[in-house]
Amino acid sequence: MYFISKIATPILNTPHFNEVFGKSLPFDDKQLVRAVEMIAFPNTLFKVMERKKDHILEVTTKEYPSSIPLYIDDRSGSFHLEPKERKKELPPPGEIINKMKERISLPYVWGGNFSAGIPEWKTLYPPKKKISPLEETHWTFHGLDCSGLLYEATNGCTPRNTGDLMTYGREVFLEEIGPLDLILFPGHVIIALDNQEVIESNHTYGGVRTNPLDQRLSEIEEPITFRRFHPAFFQTLKGDVSS
Repeated sequence: MYFISKIATPILNTPHFNEVFGKSLPFDDKQLVRAVEMIAFPNTLFKVMERKKDHILEVTTKEYPSSIPLYIDDRSGSFHLEPKERKKELPPPGEIINKMKERISLPYVWGGNFSAGIPEWKTLYPPKKKISPLEETHWTFHGLDCSGLLYEATNGCTPRNTGDLMTYGREVFLEEIGPLDLILFPGHVIIALDNQEVIESNHTYGGVRTNPLDQRLSEIEEPITFRRFHPAFFQTLKGDVSS
């Protein structure tokens, strides 16, 4: 049995949706809801492993390989007998960059990769009390995390998690940095807009913002990896990059 999402669909690492979206969200000490893994785009295909109570399905999906069980709400789509994968097309590099720039000032949301948010979620899981603006943002997933910023802009054609981005594409040197190259260190990814400016969704900053490349590099204390996930992108935009 298969399931295809009709709307953007939160994937959780727990089947207890009514507890996560109950009286209050289970924020950790950093004000993040760690039960959320990611947001599946509309038309994402899932293989149903088990039907749970309260509309919950245990699923797997090629779009988010996972070693732990994943769960979705079956009111977000419909069941199918035959698999039909979501059509994924990588946008042109300039479009990817513009999409990320359009997200500047959006808040940081753990697991967020659908910047429009999911207002329907409050209908499926209505808050049992008045919620704060912070809870509203996370309840409706109206924000992006670091890899989610890139994932949304590339239409899900890049890995969803930072750990997978660490080995994605090929390694480059700092002197080679160009548009859409990735600056990675444990737990975080920063994306180059060119060889002087970067963009990221950073929890410390509160969300999506740009910074000078040199400034961000000077602030990072962990070992850094630089990677290029699509060699053709740099060639396409090379004329726009300062030497």
